[in-house]
Amino acid sequence: MDSKLQNALKKANAEVEEAGIADLELKKIAFSKAVDFYLHGEGEGVHVTKKSTSASVVNNEESDVFWSSLSDSAGIETKSLKDIYLKKDEQILLVMDVPGESKVDQRRNLAILILFAYHDGLSYEWVPANLLAEAAKHSKLYSTSKFAKNLRKSDWFRTEGIKRALKYKLSGQGIGAARGLLKSNL
Repeated sequence: MDSKLQNALKKANAEVEEAGIADLELKKIAFSKAVDFYLHGEGEGVHVTKKSTSASVVNNEESDVFWSSLSDSAGIETKSLKDIYLKKDEQILLVMDVPGESKVDQRRNLAILILFAYHDGLSYEWVPANLLAEAAKHSKLYSTSKFAKNLRKSDWFRTEGIKRALKYKLSGQGIGAARGLLKSNL
C-alpha cells in the first residue's frame, strides 16, 4: 500500500477517534473527509469536532482566502468586512442594513454588494440567481416579480441564461459602484 495513503489513513483515524463520535454513519463521513484532506491537502489544520447531532471537518483556509481576497480587492480591513458580510459555506449574506432611499435602490445595492463578494472573494465569474435570491430573502428585500426586473434595468449587471438557470455578474461600472458603496458605508 502507498505510504502516503497509509499516513492519511492513520491521521484520519486518529482525528476521528480523538473527536469521540459515537454515531457510526457520522464517524464514516468524518473519516472519509479527513482521509480526503490528508491525501489532497497539506495535512495541517483539520479538526473533527463532536456536535450534538453531527460531525464536521473544519478547514479554515478556504474562509481565510475569501476574506483576504475580498479585503485586498475592496481596500478594506477584514474586520470591517465581517461587519458587512456573513459567509456560510458557499452562501454569502449581508448583515448590515442595505443602503438606499427606496426598495428599488436597496435591491440594486444588495445585488452589487453580494455579487462583488462572490466575484472578488470566491472568484465566481457568474453567480446563480438562487444564491442572490437567498441573500435577498435574508435581507427581506426579495420580491419574485420585481427583483430580476430591477437588475435588468441597470448597467451594473450582466445576465446569462433564462428562468431557473439565470446567472448574474457585475459589469466594470458595477464593480466600481460596489467598492464605493462599501467604503461609504463603513
